[in-house]
Amino acid sequence: MKKLRANSAYLIIGISIVLFLTVSILSFTSINQLQGNARVVNYDGIVRGATQKLMKMELQNAYSGDVDAEARDALRNRLDRILYALDTGEGEDTEVEMLSNIIALPDETHANDIKELLGKWAVLKEEIENVREGANPLELYVLSEDYFKLANATVFDAEAYSEEQVNRTTKILLGVNVVFILLIVVASVFIIRGMAVGRRAEALGKIAYVDPMTHLENRASCERLIARLKESLASDSIVVVMFDMNNLKMANDFLGHQGGDQIIMQFARVLSEEAKDYGFVGRYGGDEFLAIFEKADEAKAAEYLARVRDKITAYNSLQVNDIEKISFAAGIADGFLDATGIDDLIYEADRKMYSNKREMKRAL
Repeated sequence: MKKLRANSAYLIIGISIVLFLTVSILSFTSINQLQGNARVVNYDGIVRGATQKLMKMELQNAYSGDVDAEARDALRNRLDRILYALDTGEGEDTEVEMLSNIIALPDETHANDIKELLGKWAVLKEEIENVREGANPLELYVLSEDYFKLANATVFDAEAYSEEQVNRTTKILLGVNVVFILLIVVASVFIIRGMAVGRRAEALGKIAYVDPMTHLENRASCERLIARLKESLASDSIVVVMFDMNNLKMANDFLGHQGGDQIIMQFARVLSEEAKDYGFVGRYGGDEFLAIFEKADEAKAAEYLARVRDKITAYNSLQVNDIEKISFAAGIADGFLDATGIDDLIYEADRKMYSNKREMKRAL
């Protein structure tokens, strides 16, 4: 009987070791795969946005002739490099991108998307040269719209594949954990190992804290920061800025939700770029954004807001029509953590933001 128990113990230990190694290898492999998928989704989005930017530059140059040719060529060459890397999984690093880390997504749908993008990109480049030589830019505009739809679909296909990989990995990990639980019931000595694997599976299953469309911190991340600030005993000054975009319904009606999303992404990009020296900014809702700057005051927030407005003004000056322009309302509230609750500051910033929105409507 002792020999049988010993053999059973050895068997349980052996199975546990095998399962532990399986979960470890699977976890690391899954993480690497998901990181590669995330890079592909990111660069698909860059192709979509950068191509639209290039088209606007080329169209603006065709009509006004005031866009630097070197900047246009640099952007076109950048798109060449990214598309090649997405197609082949091979790329060279530059000062802007780490293309050597990119992978060719092992998905037939996405691979076909990239092949089709490359074909349409070749046509676009040819038409760009025609426009530079004096051709009517209308055909370039029509081609760019068709290209944007395909680029947008490519992003969605990459995201769908990544989500499928997450679901498949989660199911496998859950199945392995069930076996672990059975072994734990038989031999309590493996409880610690089982808990470690459970934590690892839980970590893989957590909600991402990044908004997939704007690449800003998402609502969950905003709430996490707010919860931390609620628990803070510091007496530091803090400022909250609440943003709400205007006229998005009109943009969605005339440009479609893809066009509306593009406007949201452009606004998010400006908020993110200008917040680097100030603090946190995240997407709080559909078209609402929240900025929280610790150890800052209202003057600092006003400085940030002025920089955002300048960038938006510059962006709007490049738009062909008013529907594509960005309009937003903002409200600022400041205080001290040990004197004013963070919820009160958010409420005050939100109130001021809506007041600003009403003033903007009255001014129309």
